[in-house]
Amino acid sequence: MYPQKHTILFTGHMIDKPGRPAPRFPASEESMAKETILEKLEQIIRNDPKSFSGIAGGACGGDILFHESAAELHITTEMFLLFPKEQFIQESVSFAGRNWVDRFHALSNQLPVHLLPTTDAFPGDTNEFSIWERSNRWMLHHALQNGGAYMSLLALWNGKTGDGTGGTAHMANSVKQVGGNVIIIDTHSIFQL
Repeated sequence: MYPQKHTILFTGHMIDKPGRPAPRFPASEESMAKETILEKLEQIIRNDPKSFSGIAGGACGGDILFHESAAELHITTEMFLLFPKEQFIQESVSFAGRNWVDRFHALSNQLPVHLLPTTDAFPGDTNEFSIWERSNRWMLHHALQNGGAYMSLLALWNGKTGDGTGGTAHMANSVKQVGGNVIIIDTHSIFQL
């Protein structure tokens, strides 16, 4: 009998936009973030990558690093986007530079890509939530397909509330509310801020 598929849902900070007053994820910390994501994934899968799959967005920074790290460990992942690809690139990738755009294209051309529906993304979805909150709830709904016991959230996070609605804090709190396992990579402890 095969083990139940376990979904690793990822959330995390983007690379800081130029001029960000309070750094969260400076571009100079990319290697440290990648190394730590890879280490945490190795701990989660316990040498059985075929029993695991991943879900993440496609933003520069944590999302792309998660997809790349998972691929190195032979974990299949799916990319969930709020907007069509070109709009998403403008909103959440291009400001960090051409390298990130190229990496986004490489991933989005080889992974299953899902686009947030304008309505009815999941049971109970309403337009009273911001698009960022809806996106988090949508990804969480998909991650819970096999039940909460077979889902973990991996969060690259500074532990603070974000700049707006949705974001990493919202996702972590949403997973905790459904009794999910939350694994936090504390950026304060790994980044030189």
